[in-house]
Amino acid sequence: MVARSVTTMLITARQASSILQERAGVGRQQSRRILHAGLAGEATTGPTCLLFDEARVTALAERAQADQAELLSICPAGVFVLRLGRGREISTAKAWEEAAGVLAVQGEPGPMTRLHVRSYLAAFGRLPFVATVGGFPVLAADLVSLHAGAGDGVTLGLEEAGAWQSLLEGRRLSTSPGPPWLLMGPPPYLGCAEAARERGEPVGAARSTTWSRWA
Repeated sequence: MVARSVTTMLITARQASSILQERAGVGRQQSRRILHAGLAGEATTGPTCLLFDEARVTALAERAQADQAELLSICPAGVFVLRLGRGREISTAKAWEEAAGVLAVQGEPGPMTRLHVRSYLAAFGRLPFVATVGGFPVLAADLVSLHAGAGDGVTLGLEEAGAWQSLLEGRRLSTSPGPPWLLMGPPPYLGCAEAARERGEPVGAARSTTWSRWA
């Protein structure tokens, strides 16, 4: 289907999903969640289905991976990643403040992850935070606090991200399968990493950058 502008070709949600599966290597359900989050632009309501801009879907599917080594080199505290599951997606059309407000209340990340995050915050004051859908960033922020919330949840204190977020613009941040929370970077040894660095001792040597998936 050709839209009013001769330069725009609209395709069905099913076709858009197929492009994401074939070119981005995501599963069928993930592709639908990616589209639902608005990462390929806002859908147009057609006579019988939703329609998407083919060029935007293709560009999204062909995004390069973020350079994680470079990202971690300028984020010595690591990067806290929240992989939003089914029904937890947020629309990229939301203003930053609104999106951050929606994401501020989350489920329990687990006692070890919570302890490690708090040790990072104690050492560095803030921790880069990225929320993703299907490996595509939907919000970048600086985490400045993490407190117990109502029930078994936590409340995140989020502020607008620093210059590091430029490394994620137009990029994917794919991670290995695992729980929703992932702390990328060397383990902090519960707040002792900085002291170890000052002593010249190796920190995080021969350890996976996705160590917290075992927590």
